[in-house]
Amino acid sequence: MRRWLPILLALTWTFPVLAQETDSAKPPPKVATVVAGDPDETLRQTAAFIESEVVVAGLRAPTDPTLRAAMRGEPSAEDDGLDGLRSLRRGLGFDPRKDLDAYRRIGIIAGADALIVVHREGDILVEVFDVSAAQFYEGTLKFDDSETVGRVEFIESRAEQAQLRWAEPQPPPAVTAPVVNEPEKPADESRAKRRFKKAWPYLLAGALLAAGVTYLIIDRRNTDEVRPPLLRFTPGEE
Repeated sequence: MRRWLPILLALTWTFPVLAQETDSAKPPPKVATVVAGDPDETLRQTAAFIESEVVVAGLRAPTDPTLRAAMRGEPSAEDDGLDGLRSLRRGLGFDPRKDLDAYRRIGIIAGADALIVVHREGDILVEVFDVSAAQFYEGTLKFDDSETVGRVEFIESRAEQAQLRWAEPQPPPAVTAPVVNEPEKPADESRAKRRFKKAWPYLLAGALLAAGVTYLIIDRRNTDEVRPPLLRFTPGEE
């Protein structure tokens, strides 16, 4: 037993180290900040400030400064290939939930797990958009009523959940039964012929009935039976 004790102690110290290395191998969530609505200077500065807060806290952000500036609505004097992204951002309305597809496309362009959406409705509001699910998380943060710790916790918890969603197994596509086309009818089959097929039993019965009546009439004319005499009344005769 004493000989196994050093080995057990070594394994006890090794397992936590391996667990820490495994956890550290997973990168933190990647977020990108986008300004919705009219990108006035206050909104742009607020978006840049929030982005710097979450980066300092350990989250990742797009490394291209031009891309980050375009998402904040900052103008560009040169062709940087981001006109499509700017067009999507300009199309974002004041109600974020009416532009879910545009938000998802912006998030994919930025390579982000989640978007930090900054917009104004009287107050400056902050929301988090899940790129994979193409949905907003519940909860809206008022920037002026919040502090750095609360903002980072608000964004980080939602971004981590958005990152996990990418790793979730996607449901298999729905299997639909193959569509079997009905056999085509012959080209020369007209509507009249189809009606005839349905009515031919009645026509046959009528023909048989007419033939029977005709036979009886002919047969009665050809018979040799003597008819009963007719009495004639002549006036003046007794």
